[in-house]
Amino acid sequence: MDRERHQRNYDLHSWIGVALGWFVYVVCFTGSIALFYHEILGWEDPAKRTMLPAEPIAFHEVFDGWVAERDAEGEIEFLTVTFPTVMEPYYSAFAHVDHDDGTHENFFPRWHPATAQVLPERKDGMARWLLDFHRDLMWPSALGGRTVGRALVGVAGVILMLAILSGVVAHTKITDELFTLRYWRSVRLKWQDTHKVLGLWGLPFYTMIAFTGAFLGIVAILAPLVAVLAFKGDQEALIEAVLGEPPQAVGAPADMMSLDDVITLRHPETGEVARRVNIHNWRDQGAVYDVFFEPQSKLELVEAKSYSGVTGEAVTNPAIMADTPALRVSTAITPLHYGTYGGITLKLLYLVLGMSAAVITAFGSMMWIERRLHGNEGHRSPAFYRALSRLNVGITVGVAVATAGLFVHNTLYSGTEAMRMIWTGWAYFAVWFAAIGYAWFRADDYRATKELITLTGAFLLIASALNATLTGHPVWFVLTGEGHAPTAWVDVALIVASIATFGIAYALPSFRVGKKRKPAAPATTFVSAE
Repeated sequence: MDRERHQRNYDLHSWIGVALGWFVYVVCFTGSIALFYHEILGWEDPAKRTMLPAEPIAFHEVFDGWVAERDAEGEIEFLTVTFPTVMEPYYSAFAHVDHDDGTHENFFPRWHPATAQVLPERKDGMARWLLDFHRDLMWPSALGGRTVGRALVGVAGVILMLAILSGVVAHTKITDELFTLRYWRSVRLKWQDTHKVLGLWGLPFYTMIAFTGAFLGIVAILAPLVAVLAFKGDQEALIEAVLGEPPQAVGAPADMMSLDDVITLRHPETGEVARRVNIHNWRDQGAVYDVFFEPQSKLELVEAKSYSGVTGEAVTNPAIMADTPALRVSTAITPLHYGTYGGITLKLLYLVLGMSAAVITAFGSMMWIERRLHGNEGHRSPAFYRALSRLNVGITVGVAVATAGLFVHNTLYSGTEAMRMIWTGWAYFAVWFAAIGYAWFRADDYRATKELITLTGAFLLIASALNATLTGHPVWFVLTGEGHAPTAWVDVALIVASIATFGIAYALPSFRVGKKRKPAAPATTFVSAE
């Protein structure tokens, strides 16, 4: 009975990996890259390469004049200002304006920190696309939009948790398998041992990622559902019910507390500097500044305090002052999932573990195909499993090729900002589908894998060279300190990743070494005794 139960668990683990392994692989791989959203954003946007001055200019009057222009165009519903940092070395603002004709418009201006000159507009591109593709698959609006996409990614988290549970139950000799790497044996054993060792050593991390990913996806489903059931679909009413009504204007004009004083504020407990301020009721006696500070290496998205926008005195704003155990847990989920609470070292650790999750998934699919193509477990023709193997190579390695190709595309893109995000998506899928087609028609899995991985390394190296040539920010800025170092560090990462990729491609075999598929047993013919 124990043997039968073990076999059922093993079969469940195998079929989960095979049926949905590619989906989980894409989510894990893109999530590993999305960890570095802010770093990639700085690399792709020339405005982020501005050197941060020791003393930024006085900004309050500049912003006040800009708000007056927006106020003349309609009713301002929301205002926010972000102060300069090394990663984003400029003043930026956001305003949502409702026009008299019923339309609305969003504004995203940026000002140079030393001259107050308005910087060129920059729409979302590569960094945002990679992040959104990981968390909501860029799901089409016609099919439910990002709410459905995020829910599907949450399903990937549930699948990963089920695969982890079934895998632990299926592997009864965990202690021995933790240290078993038979790289001198067959290809199947290499994949099998790597799959088990990485899976077992990274088990705590994979469980955490699966749980937090599932949680973030489930929230995407629950919020609209609760809004439909309790507030007739009004999600804004749901937010107000949970967080309270935002500060209201009193209708009495007043001069505002200078933003140049806000930027000097320090969090009363942690001493962290102000990074962003949300502004309610600009130039009204009831104005409120919600000031957001950098978290002090905690599992929190933000730390915030509210102040009177007129006097600067601390006030209570229920929308940001709520502090309950449930809220603390929910706000810890996102930084825990994306590794934003411990600096670059923690992100690099997340990268290694996240990529290992992708590798485990890929190796699981390879083992399943290998057992059926060269073993006795398959019930379909060898042609079917060979086709499945080619598709597996194209999908898994193609994701890496497409991701590296985006860096090249970003440096060469010359279209309009309005179309940047759209062309980024087209470029990604064009390269990915081309890689799948190449693996299919190459009809040699081992050589196709080596060649596609080599192409990935070439794209990374070309992107770094193009960046140095076209932007004037070469990689040696890291050593000289003459330019924007964060951007140069991304180039260093591209070069290191390129060298590592070339090394992997070189080390991979060009053909399979092992036993051929056993021939099927001949059919038995029964001859009548007559």
